[in-house]
Amino acid sequence: MNADMPDFVALKARFEDEAFPTGARAELRRVADPEAVTFCPALYRLFPGQRPDDRHLRLAFVLPCCRHDARAKSLGAQLVIAQVREARVLQVARAQAPLDLIQLRRLLAHIEPAVNWQEFGETIWCWGELSKRQLIEDYYLAKFTPSEGAK
Repeated sequence: MNADMPDFVALKARFEDEAFPTGARAELRRVADPEAVTFCPALYRLFPGQRPDDRHLRLAFVLPCCRHDARAKSLGAQLVIAQVREARVLQVARAQAPLDLIQLRRLLAHIEPAVNWQEFGETIWCWGELSKRQLIEDYYLAKFTPSEGAK
């Protein structure tokens, strides 16, 4: 992990902690786009003493949509299991900011995945063409990999 990256698992735990106000969690669930997170006091509670940039906004935007599980499968694999059409996954990958993140969040809200926040947090922190490519690769590898018993 890069030194300037936050501890994503601790961030998710802070968000779910009883000390984090319920209203603040609700604020983040209601925002319409990553830029709107700027006007939520919850953002500044999540990152106390920091001046949030776009990476922080992206994290706060998707944080309410996924649970944490250190043993979780990749998001791409979970999209296959949830039978999400490939057109919807490609829509995320092809869209430009901020629509790409809005589409991703809609998918997350639809399937409510459990993700390994250390890995997923890094993906969102570094969100861009490579992250989108990784999502697409994970999706297709899970979709077209023969099952263990198949010959």
